[in-house]
Amino acid sequence: MDAKDLQKWQQEKAKELFDYSHKLLDAAKQLSEHHIAEMEWGMKNALDSAKSAAKNDLAKLKDLQEEATKETAKRAAVYQKKVKSVLKDIGESAADETEKHLEKVRSSLVGWLEDAENKLPSQADKLSKVVNEMSTTGQKMFKEGRRIVNQVAETAEKNIDDLVKKSGVKKKSD
Repeated sequence: MDAKDLQKWQQEKAKELFDYSHKLLDAAKQLSEHHIAEMEWGMKNALDSAKSAAKNDLAKLKDLQEEATKETAKRAAVYQKKVKSVLKDIGESAADETEKHLEKVRSSLVGWLEDAENKLPSQADKLSKVVNEMSTTGQKMFKEGRRIVNQVAETAEKNIDDLVKKSGVKKKSD
């Protein structure tokens, strides 16, 4: 990679990082909006409970608490899905960008090896094979790691969903 190509690549990388920082800011904004909505709902619920307690209306207070418990379980599941969606989008975007750069590095390395082959014909083909195998293995490891991370995330979500369902069933039978 000559100086001109390197400068162009650095400019592209800077633009990509700038774009990615905006994606992260958008994700943070979405998460904040979801969090604020839940806080507002919690404050409204607390205010209604406080009003009932001040009026000494214990029956209405108990009804409000039961309703709030049911609604909280529903809202927690929705909130979890929204957050997971935002984080998944960010994670996939980051992995895609990383994979793209791995390919650029690999092609740059291949170019360097071809240049080295021309300058050092003896043993260059062996070095080329070794470096090519190493870079191919690195890409395969990255893809496998990405698959494993996605699998772990799906399993964790399933476990949380199962736990929410079980806790909902226990509360109904009480």
